[in-house]
Amino acid sequence: MKGSPVDKGMGKSAREKAPDKRQDRARENALRAVGGLAQRLASGLAQRRGKSGVSIGRLRAEWSAIAGPDLARISRPEALLAARGRTGKALRLRVPGAVALEVQHRSAQLVERVNAYFGHRTIDDIRLVQGTVAAPVASPAPPAPDAETVRHMSARASTVEDPDLRAALARLGASIASRRKALVGLLGLPLVGPLMARPLRAQDLPREKLLDVLPTDHVLGKADAPNVLIDYASFTCPHCATFFVAVFPVLRQQWIDTGKLRFVLRHFPSDQIATRASQLAECAGSEKFFERATLLFHKQVEWLTGDDPMQELVKVLASDGVSAEQAEACLAADQHLDKVIADVQSGQTLGVHYTPTLFINDEFYGNPPGGFDAIAAILRQVGR
Repeated sequence: MKGSPVDKGMGKSAREKAPDKRQDRARENALRAVGGLAQRLASGLAQRRGKSGVSIGRLRAEWSAIAGPDLARISRPEALLAARGRTGKALRLRVPGAVALEVQHRSAQLVERVNAYFGHRTIDDIRLVQGTVAAPVASPAPPAPDAETVRHMSARASTVEDPDLRAALARLGASIASRRKALVGLLGLPLVGPLMARPLRAQDLPREKLLDVLPTDHVLGKADAPNVLIDYASFTCPHCATFFVAVFPVLRQQWIDTGKLRFVLRHFPSDQIATRASQLAECAGSEKFFERATLLFHKQVEWLTGDDPMQELVKVLASDGVSAEQAEACLAADQHLDKVIADVQSGQTLGVHYTPTLFINDEFYGNPPGGFDAIAAILRQVGR
């Protein structure tokens, strides 16, 4: 796995300090898509996406969030091109002639905004072409959440440390809650209870408790297995997908199914799409959670790099027997969002700053390089 290595020769005290030494890493949990979203798990993906790792369709779909509403109204992404005299990419923007000079002056800012949004160097340059920019077709506005709902959701997310993630979770929760009554009435689903019925106190648990299996955890392995591996992952993280495609099957065969290891998967979403994917995985229930999670990771390139990742995600779940209506109902269920937020809180308490992050038998190992062999070597060294 390619990630943030932890030297095999580190002592325990050095490993425990490792998360603090990585504070300067790009925070993958701050509403930025993880670098390399179009990971090279699919050989034909580079040709389909211009070898950029980010589709022009996704740039168009998320342009308002990337550029800001003012610039988004006067510009439209057209293509990703090879930058002149460089190895990087240039984004071609269509702009009206009257504002071309203004946008040109702000091109450096746009480059930085694009790269910051995706969490890696996506483009190096902006090229402008003059032309009419059609106003985007306005979709029906969702019902605005009332003040009480906003207050409740802000309170529920208040203990999440990262300010960007906290604000996003509060907005997402308020948006979901505003549609919840109508949706559950339409589908005949029971209400789960008041918004504040399940206070989230994961951050109050002592470190040693968080490093053990929690009652709310999704666990694979025998209850008496002596070793515990906790994996904090995001469904939009390419390294997490690599882990589930290339490492997890062997780990399961040789360590989990043989009764030597309990495997715990906790959510640490890096953006709103990852948060919703986590909710949809939760909706599978404890019996089928790992089956659903494995499906989402194996199909990550397929659904994440489409023009509308949420629509593509629902299509992937259709193969698992989940209808669009069921998916919407799942996103409206409070308890699934509660579980995601609780996992984020536990990860922040443990010093998680990127995904995947592994803890093996109470010790931090980050994302050790070397795939299964490296993890097996660690287990043999610190195994019980």
